Amino acid sequence: MKLVHVLNVRCTRPAGDRADEESSPLPTLVLPRRGVFRYHGGARTIVADANTVLLFHPQEPYRITHPTDGGDDCIALRFDRDAAADALGFAGETGKAWLPNAPTHRAIHRSADAVLVAEDELAREETALELLAIVAGRKPVAPNVRDAARIETVRERLAAGLGERVSLAALARDAGLSPFHLARRFRSHTGTSLHQYRLALRLGVARAMLRDGADDLTGLALDLGFATPAHFSAAFRGAHGCSPSALRNRMRERTGAAQH
Repeated sequence: MKLVHVLNVRCTRPAGDRADEESSPLPTLVLPRRGVFRYHGGARTIVADANTVLLFHPQEPYRITHPTDGGDDCIALRFDRDAAADALGFAGETGKAWLPNAPTHRAIHRSADAVLVAEDELAREETALELLAIVAGRKPVAPNVRDAARIETVRERLAAGLGERVSLAALARDAGLSPFHLARRFRSHTGTSLHQYRLALRLGVARAMLRDGADDLTGLALDLGFATPAHFSAAFRGAHGCSPSALRNRMRERTGAAQH
């Protein structure tokens, strides 16, 4: 039995399509890279976007639905039960969700990318366990936070409309809150501001697109809602320490090396 299996998972199910109930045979960490979906497990619904880390629990059946067309793209790490229990203490519980801060989230995805391309099994397993330890060191999202459903609606709108220009007043109106209370409760729920949350989403999706070889950087910047390519490049460099094109080229080199 391997300690971890890692998969790229892409779903193209359209919006409104009611999926059958399913279950994960082993504890599985799911890292959405782009797109947005809803995880329905038990009495709880979790909005999963590119800022989220999910645990699919083997004892909790679930359904997946999509609020928009386009599906989703995720990395899934399926762990041995004992390894997951050691790190997460999940026994007898349900699925979990985390909203790590931006630097932690980037570290998680860097580790996941390293697991994907690792040729040596020992290196792959150790890196996967380091990723698991990062997640285990963070508190999962509390399921019963005040106005959680309203905040999840706002998260879903931000993830589904990354290129959309939207005001705080419009988001608050949709959520049924005042702008003041939305801003405060969103930060309490996610640990960050609406603006920074959306920026992290945009940069996370940009990283996923670049990892897949996106060539049109100007088009990518504008599609994700950046005012100019220069604005995109500056924000990306601030988050990742390099330009978008440099990261894309590095990813190509690592992928090419792993295939030989």
